[in-house]
Amino acid sequence: MLRPRPVVRAASRRVRSFSTPAILKSRATSTRPALAGLPIDIAPEVAQAQAEGRPVVALESTLITHGLPPPHSQSLPKECEDILRQQGVTPATIAILNGRIKVGVESKDLDYLAEQGWLARKDKTIAERLWKVGRRELGAAVVKRLDGGTTVSGTMAVAHLAGIKIFSTGGIGGVHRGAETSFDISSDLIALSDTPVAVVCAGSKSMQILSLIGRLNSLDIGLTLEYLEAHAVPVAGYQTSDWPAFYTAVSGFKVPMRLESATEVAETIAMTDRLGLRSSLLLGNPIPTEYHAVGEELQRAVDQAVAESVENGMARSGKQVTPWLLQRVSELSQGKSLESNKALIRNNVKVGGEVALEYARLMRDATALPLRAFSPSVPPKTQPVSRNEPVRHRTPTPKASVVVAGVLAVDISMVPASSSPLKTTAPGSVKLTLGGVAGNVAGAAHSLLSSSASSADEVLLLAPVAEDTLGDVARGGLARRGMRTDGLVAPPGGRTATCGILLDEKGDLVGGIADMAIAHELEADQRIRSATPEIVCFDGNLSQEAMRGIVTHCSANSVPTFFEPTSNQKALQLLRALEKADRDLSSQLATVPAIVSHSAPNIHELSQLYEHVNFSEHSLYASRDWFDAYTVSAQDLAVRLPKWILDEGVAQMAIRLLSTSMFGTLFVKSGSRGVLAVQRVIGVDRVAEWPRLPRKKGTAVIRSGGVGDAIVLKHYDALPLVEADICNVTGAGDNLAGALLAGLARGCDPALPADLDRLIDLAQRAAVGTLKSGEAVGNHSELRHLLPAST
Repeated sequence: MLRPRPVVRAASRRVRSFSTPAILKSRATSTRPALAGLPIDIAPEVAQAQAEGRPVVALESTLITHGLPPPHSQSLPKECEDILRQQGVTPATIAILNGRIKVGVESKDLDYLAEQGWLARKDKTIAERLWKVGRRELGAAVVKRLDGGTTVSGTMAVAHLAGIKIFSTGGIGGVHRGAETSFDISSDLIALSDTPVAVVCAGSKSMQILSLIGRLNSLDIGLTLEYLEAHAVPVAGYQTSDWPAFYTAVSGFKVPMRLESATEVAETIAMTDRLGLRSSLLLGNPIPTEYHAVGEELQRAVDQAVAESVENGMARSGKQVTPWLLQRVSELSQGKSLESNKALIRNNVKVGGEVALEYARLMRDATALPLRAFSPSVPPKTQPVSRNEPVRHRTPTPKASVVVAGVLAVDISMVPASSSPLKTTAPGSVKLTLGGVAGNVAGAAHSLLSSSASSADEVLLLAPVAEDTLGDVARGGLARRGMRTDGLVAPPGGRTATCGILLDEKGDLVGGIADMAIAHELEADQRIRSATPEIVCFDGNLSQEAMRGIVTHCSANSVPTFFEPTSNQKALQLLRALEKADRDLSSQLATVPAIVSHSAPNIHELSQLYEHVNFSEHSLYASRDWFDAYTVSAQDLAVRLPKWILDEGVAQMAIRLLSTSMFGTLFVKSGSRGVLAVQRVIGVDRVAEWPRLPRKKGTAVIRSGGVGDAIVLKHYDALPLVEADICNVTGAGDNLAGALLAGLARGCDPALPADLDRLIDLAQRAAVGTLKSGEAVGNHSELRHLLPAST
């Protein structure tokens, strides 16, 4: 007999999922830490600009400490800051001083860093205290209380922490030739792939400096661009179709995109953020035209310097090779390389300022847009009461094909226009939308089932909504969807369910509060009895008493049920509710084919349910007698199912839950890996349908000793989804459940192969459509033809 293996927790794997809200997910995987308590000092000038929504551009500091010789190491950084100030942009030079991360450096400290950088070339003791700080060295530089100049990757990391979107530099690192064996890839490229800070550069600074093929492990422009493409980094040329190569405007390689103006660049940055993409925009800005002619002469100097570095061993000195080569090329070119270097840096700073100005304007315009009105659509009292008028206290109108019981919430999201300190107000946008698991599930089912006036009332949402301002918003929003509001009840003294979240300017979660206490005020079984539905769905927000009442009524009256777990912890509310049933009820429930007909947990929720059931002594969770007739080896399943389903214990966990008769069918949402349907099929005719299918990977049928009993597992791959098409990650899983509910209400029987295929196809299309819609409930009217016709 197949027994559950020890569970490999799915939570240990980060999977992009269309069935769970990743940003509040996960979109989740990379929220920006709050600055409180961190060793970061934001200069007053920078903090003020951010608070007022004015443009800020980040600048690096290795050109001060490890790049330019004096007096240029002192003068050029100040020139760059002056260029920005003259544009109306606030400069934010980033550096490390005595273990403190500085975002904005005073003039005297710029002089200090330049002086220490020059002394460090001659004094090893000073060099040991003055680091070239990339992202990997940031933590240690702080702990050791060092001084340091930040590289591209280090500057990007700090800029992201500080909420700065635009960064101007000279050039970036790249992929070295032979990287397939040496793994010599600049950390700049890693930062570009996962740090959403736009970078203006003149190409890769070392591509020209280290270009003598065969003499040194030089950088490869083609491989660098391939690496950036593989990591989905947007790479664009600024008013050029060629990727620049630092001292020269043309490298011989084309850019994937050409952006013609600062406005177009700023809009691209803003759209990338709105789509939730984590990479930066890398903008290649060619060196000014007047310096093109000296490019070939500089290349000859570069070649000679590289050859000398090989002969004298400097090529093997790691971080020291770049400053040595820069100095040597400057000597060989009689200062021409230095002037070109300074010119391209100034040009990049200028373009960065122009982009920052346009980006700040875009953010201000977005803030200035009027909020969408949410006044409730309640008719005047002098008019007759319509079917869709929000009704607070009367018994719901009977006859609904689908009843969904749970929470209807108002979601409030707040996004500042730019980074600002906490404990104060800031310009930004505030958005109110309908939410709550039951609200989303019911909305999706309604969108699919309301094909005509006669079917517009098929879905009844039972939810507690208070007599308060947010309650008016919730009732009005439901009515505008064209949904019934006669299932909303108003408990005295309650507060309408609300989820308020604060995001940073990039859309990352800063914090929030969910007030769902009103969910425990709903008593749904009497209203379900009045509505005589064909199927009842309930979410994990309800009280244990309400869940027990729903399951008891539906089991006694043979009404199929659908449980939406909501979250890891709330998934267990159902089990705890049934554990508290009296002995007579427990005995009654133990005799039904399945206590809950259907459920759609994700892998994490499945794991919670399994662990609770598997390690509990309660009699409800004992395997039923029918389960003892099943035997199958894991090897047999491995032939039929994708490897991860067994490796992570998903099949084993689902089958264990089925063995208790707790659930009849489980639709396990597995994100980018699709959906796994696991069910017990009863009946000779139904079971006979499955062996007739072509034997292919993805379907496993476990037969018992009897001919009319089987456990069926079928895996469905996720539908294709282009990440750039994703506008919203909230509610996709709820829409999948709502579509399943609509299909079940129209008579689709998951125990029949064709009907199960139809159900999953509909559900996945609804989930993907919601991801592309920008709303928590998508418009699924184009999918209605996939449902069986109503009878």
